[in-house]
Amino acid sequence: MKFNNRDHLVIAGIFSDFPSNSEFAEVKMLLPMAYRLSQKESQADNWEDYSYVSYVLMKDQASLESAASKIKDVLYQHASNDGKSLKPKGILFPMAKWHLYAEFKDGVRRGGQIRFVWMFGTIGVFVLMLACINFMNLSTARSEKRSKEIGIRKVMGSLRSQLVNQFLSESLLTVCISFLLAVIIAQLSLPWFNTLAGKNMIIPYGNFVFILLSVGFIVGTSLLAGSYPALYLSSFNPVKVLKGIFHSGRSTSLPRKVLVVFQFTASIVIVIGTIVVFLQIQHAKNRPVGFDRTGIIHIPIHTDDLAKADYNILRDQLLATGVVQNMAISDFPITGSMSADASLTWPGKDPALRPLVALNSCSHDFPATNGFQFIEGRDFSRELASDSSAVVVNELAARLIAGEQSAIGKKISFGYAKEREIVGVIKDQIRWTPFAKQSPHIYFVRYDGAGYITVRLHPDASVHDALQKIESVIKKVDAAAPFEYKFVADDYAHLFHEEERIGKLASVFATLAIFISCIGIFALAAFAASQRTKEIGIRKVLGASVFTLWRMLAKDFLILVAVAILLASPLAYYLLQQWLQRYDYRIDIPMFVFIVTAFAALLITLLTISYQTLKAAWVNPVKSLKSE
Repeated sequence: MKFNNRDHLVIAGIFSDFPSNSEFAEVKMLLPMAYRLSQKESQADNWEDYSYVSYVLMKDQASLESAASKIKDVLYQHASNDGKSLKPKGILFPMAKWHLYAEFKDGVRRGGQIRFVWMFGTIGVFVLMLACINFMNLSTARSEKRSKEIGIRKVMGSLRSQLVNQFLSESLLTVCISFLLAVIIAQLSLPWFNTLAGKNMIIPYGNFVFILLSVGFIVGTSLLAGSYPALYLSSFNPVKVLKGIFHSGRSTSLPRKVLVVFQFTASIVIVIGTIVVFLQIQHAKNRPVGFDRTGIIHIPIHTDDLAKADYNILRDQLLATGVVQNMAISDFPITGSMSADASLTWPGKDPALRPLVALNSCSHDFPATNGFQFIEGRDFSRELASDSSAVVVNELAARLIAGEQSAIGKKISFGYAKEREIVGVIKDQIRWTPFAKQSPHIYFVRYDGAGYITVRLHPDASVHDALQKIESVIKKVDAAAPFEYKFVADDYAHLFHEEERIGKLASVFATLAIFISCIGIFALAAFAASQRTKEIGIRKVLGASVFTLWRMLAKDFLILVAVAILLASPLAYYLLQQWLQRYDYRIDIPMFVFIVTAFAALLITLLTISYQTLKAAWVNPVKSLKSE
């Protein structure tokens, strides 16, 4: 096969496609490192090029800790003085931890995707507990309806253990039916969930571990939901029950009230968390970007044909299409990674200070094409020959070099470059995650070794038409390679993808939690109304209004929700403060979130119980007093 439209390579082997959940899922071809290094000889012995990853196969008897300690200082020992200022450290990172534990900060592992596993796993457990609480509450609330059944069974010789087994069996049957329904719903919802979560998951029906966990899940849920009702119902005294003098008192309703408080506490915490996630995302989206991302595409330069194309001819041809407003080339696009260097020097610099500065080489037209926002100085100029050694820096770099003084005219040096002069200062830009602090950036003019073409589309041009015309120009230079491009706006939006996914999943859980809690309180309100049928009838006969009766029945539930709000607010604040610490650029949790959530919880509770309470209040008192 012909590679890069230049080298003839021989296919030496074929490997199976990597699975979609593999870190190598996108890998289609493997080339020898010797071939890669032959294209860039300078990289063969460059110990300060950290763009490569070394894969190590450990011996069976080798200790990871022992091997890690031996390679820890290798990079530092081979680095130059500038490189040593970065304090590079080699680490061994087991493949088993790549996916869930791959987040590092300052060389220290801080976790990674595992926090989402724990977060949503914990929320899922709480949602399940809410459903179990409903089962317990309704089972114990309806205890008087089954009291005579239990009394007769005991008189006929049933042991308490037999009654416990009966109620647990009922719980098991309910959970089994629920599990089957849940599997059907999960199977139907899986395509939607995979789209939302960005996964390609399946339900492994034939997997033994899945079957074993499912059985354990069913049994555990049955015991959790049915144990308290079974023990409570089986404890009834048969003599009192059959005499009709058994009544559940305040002590029996206390556990139900505690469980209702727990339900709403968990639901309110989840709701507050969901709101804060969305506020944090919006906070980052409102952050000044520092460039105009509208209508910009970047095209990767993959082949020598495109890399060696005459820049001015290519630019003139693109502009001549009428659909391109401006065009530039650069080492890196405006969003994404940049190279970094610790060799930056300037007159008067403290020799002990070795800051890591991001660098991006580009053509003269790069700032104008991307809409850089200048706060001091000017853009690169083609008319000035001296601008071939000029640089444009961001605010962070300007403050680093000149402090509170003007950075314009300052001379700086870095890497292999000769002394360069600062001609412009631009606003700080968000080049990578908008949730973190940015770094000092320096842009300098260089036309060789560019990695990307940046094109700004004409605002009046049709995007479809523009892309076709741009492709035709690129194909004249690079006919064999596919035309690939990305919109900068899409690249920037992708920076929020992970957090937006968290927010959507959290909102689904929050909706479920509130819905389950409302089902429980709706049923309890119906039971409470049925228990007080005669009381309601007598009160109506004595002149009580519908509003008075509604207030009497609703008051108890509103008190429980109010207690839940008081418990949930500080708990949610603490948990969210811990979660926000992972972001360098974050919000202060506003008080209105707690106020709005509290008001919404009370309103939802009122709406949920109002149907049952008003229904009971509107019943004809004659019917109420006739009922047994």
